[in-house]
Amino acid sequence: MGYWKDIVVGGWSLVEGMKVTGRALFKPVVTVQYPRQRLELSPAYRGHIELKVFPETGTHGCIACGTCQRVCPSGVIKVQGVKQHARGGKVATHYVIDFTRCSLCGLCVESCPTQTLQFSTEYEMEGPSRWDGVVDLVTRMEESRS
Repeated sequence: MGYWKDIVVGGWSLVEGMKVTGRALFKPVVTVQYPRQRLELSPAYRGHIELKVFPETGTHGCIACGTCQRVCPSGVIKVQGVKQHARGGKVATHYVIDFTRCSLCGLCVESCPTQTLQFSTEYEMEGPSRWDGVVDLVTRMEESRS
């Protein structure tokens, strides 16, 4: 009896699978011809991390506190800052992150006390070398503004 039951169950799973295939066969194609056509990204898209530019100051608000560096589970963030005035706070001069090992978990964005980190909407960050993924966000922000 088990032999015939296996044949019936196997045949039924084949019919169910063919129904799924048949439905997908007649749906329109959703392929995007990438270099000529661009994808419409969702507003919730989370790309790589970047520094937010505040319009009041015209620069980032990173105080080089190192919270993001400590909370990063991959250990790919290095922050350096300098005090510009004796009584003033620190300002980040280098914010280096290795995107080749970054898991894009978002813990650095959530933990930032000045809310100066955000997710980018850029999805074309490639390079011929592994070292093209190691980026100084402060330098990148300054280059994009000029």
